[in-house]
Amino acid sequence: MKILDETCNLTPYMVDLRNYFHAHPELGLQEFNTSKKIEEELDKIGLEHVRVGDTNVIATIDSGKKGKTLLLRADIDALPIQEANDVPYKSQNKGIMHACGHDGHTASLLGAAKILIRHKNDFTGRIILAFQAAEEIGKGARDIIDAGILDTADRCFGIHFQSSLPVGTVGIRSGADMASCDRFKITVSGKSAHITCPDQGIDALFIASLIATKLQTVVSRLVNPAEGALIGVGRIESGTSYNIIAGNAELEGTIRTFTKETREKLQKAVTEIASNTAKEYGGSSEIFIDDLCDPVNNDEESTKEVITSAEKIFGKENVITGIEKRFMADNFADYFRKAPGCYVHVGSSDGERTSHDHHNEHFDLAETCYAYAAALHVQYALDYLK
Repeated sequence: MKILDETCNLTPYMVDLRNYFHAHPELGLQEFNTSKKIEEELDKIGLEHVRVGDTNVIATIDSGKKGKTLLLRADIDALPIQEANDVPYKSQNKGIMHACGHDGHTASLLGAAKILIRHKNDFTGRIILAFQAAEEIGKGARDIIDAGILDTADRCFGIHFQSSLPVGTVGIRSGADMASCDRFKITVSGKSAHITCPDQGIDALFIASLIATKLQTVVSRLVNPAEGALIGVGRIESGTSYNIIAGNAELEGTIRTFTKETREKLQKAVTEIASNTAKEYGGSSEIFIDDLCDPVNNDEESTKEVITSAEKIFGKENVITGIEKRFMADNFADYFRKAPGCYVHVGSSDGERTSHDHHNEHFDLAETCYAYAAALHVQYALDYLK
């Protein structure tokens, strides 16, 4: 029986699991019920598991034969979004929704685990199953790394559903695929005064506005246009009244890049612009940059391996290798610090209902996409560990 046939037979199992996770979403670092449900399913499958931190769940399938080690990852957290879909599996947790497909990732990897157990005699080495918490807030991955889970890994592989691709297709890109993500917060301190006496105050709101404006010019001057990068300010808060010069202001934004060198260059530029602009007008600033995740740069050899496996599942004509790199980020990239690997985008749309953008209150997944994701996990594992 072909691998896709085996996973198609498991579709009802994966649909039920996904719908359970969808109806009971939990935010990053709070996935206690989700982790418990994953562990219950692993117990039924017959796999031992451990917790890393509070909510990461790690299981291992050991062939008992000497060989390489492959890590397969699924993220498990949801988003702070109120669901607008009217479906039987609608979120039961107010203001929280699986709007990025992590519920489907988790169900698909559990389905793959059931198939891989059946094929235990068909591979050597070990498969690590990582059910990772808190991807949406840039957490989880480094806890797993710090716990030593990847110390023996030779490859890592991950799948993300993609609503812009139809079911039965997969997007795979060698090299730069997704951007790094840094979140910055700039606090500007000035001096309050009456709005009619600007010479007696230090206008923190004015300084913050200048910083935000200057940051929009950085990428065009410091980054090769062919490479691409992004600095965006998403929030400014300042002031208490229309007739008071603001004594304090706060900005928050993000830096997205595809290389380590550009990332360091833009971090330095943000810091210098914030500091120098505040000083120029008599104020001061504090800059905090939170390193959330590395850029997803798929290893060339790993990508070739995955393409070969994907063609067995999807057919060569449905493996799209020319997808554009994107400024979204995913901390699956952090696993590349320990082992080379590849991250791919499996089509999850079968019509208008399932074609909404990720992080949208109407986001949903086609039920037929889980079999393809699970099959690709299995096929690549068997091919790599043959």
